[in-house]
Amino acid sequence: MSSKTKINKPNWLSLINIDSVYSFDRQRQAFSLFTMIAIALVLITYLVIANHRVYAPILTAALISVNLTIVGCIVYFIKTKQLNAIALITLMIVFVMCLALVSTGGKENTALYWLMFYPVAVFAILGVKLGAWLSSAMLLSCIVMLYGPDMGQVMYGEVEKTRFVAAFSLVLVFSFIGEYFRHRSHLAIADITLEQKQHAYTDQLTGAPNRRFITSHFLKLAASRPAHYLPLSILLIDLDNFKQLNDTYGHDFGDTVLIEFTKLLESQFSATALKARYGGEEFVVILPQMTTIEASILANRFRECVQHHVILTDKQQRVSLTCSIGIAQANHIDDYDSALKLADEYLYQAKSQGRNKVIFAHGEYVSQ
Repeated sequence: MSSKTKINKPNWLSLINIDSVYSFDRQRQAFSLFTMIAIALVLITYLVIANHRVYAPILTAALISVNLTIVGCIVYFIKTKQLNAIALITLMIVFVMCLALVSTGGKENTALYWLMFYPVAVFAILGVKLGAWLSSAMLLSCIVMLYGPDMGQVMYGEVEKTRFVAAFSLVLVFSFIGEYFRHRSHLAIADITLEQKQHAYTDQLTGAPNRRFITSHFLKLAASRPAHYLPLSILLIDLDNFKQLNDTYGHDFGDTVLIEFTKLLESQFSATALKARYGGEEFVVILPQMTTIEASILANRFRECVQHHVILTDKQQRVSLTCSIGIAQANHIDDYDSALKLADEYLYQAKSQGRNKVIFAHGEYVSQ
């Protein structure tokens, strides 16, 4: 007798996703990016219009180029939806613009004040790693420009430079801390959410997917990718005389039978097939891209495998199993419920006609 342990077949678990959790984080990233872009476009346009006579020509040209490039990035995003690429390009443009602003000083040498937003924006949009790299690069570049050799840049007062470096460093550090622990919290929430979904979709005795997984997840996945799944063949399988096994050998042995039966399902059907415990001693196997004729061959092969399978009780008694199977086909996801009902009717016929049979729309296989 095999030990009463759960099977460990993770193939179906890989179908479970938590896209909604990551979708919200992507929305946060996109909202932060386009808020910054909107503010940048308005602000840069205003600065160019109001101060084009004051700014150095190179600064005015740089600001206009930045505006045009950002607009181009928006158009590219609309066409490609490549958020990460657009975010990196935009923030690199802003990086260069900030350095140009520091070099020219801006209006009345107030350029340094505008750089304080950069760490906050870059961490919120690009995350911890890229945020740390770009923010640190910004700080180091500014230190070189402020304390390095004279290369034509505007000169700032010593107190102003010291206070800027200190203030920018503090903003960088606290932006890093905030984003780092937000990211860690997000990953922890994602892990908990995935674990809870997997637990909710798993039959706790056998480790197989349950009915909830089929209705709440698998059918939605198949509906989103019909070419990969349709037509579906549905096998509704019932262990014969299971109540008698429970009454004769005890419920612990009945649990062992269910676990062993689930292992047989996993070993006899391909990894692309969904094998689920539907309730009690009833199981369902869904075969993607397979007709009932093709499925009936596999079903009968499985029926014969079960028929020849022997389980030992605690007292070393040899117990044989049989199963009955009804098969139906769903050509559309909307047909699943009706096909399942039809498979159930064929299963009932198999049970009423003596069990250990496979019955489907175009014929039947019977025990030999």
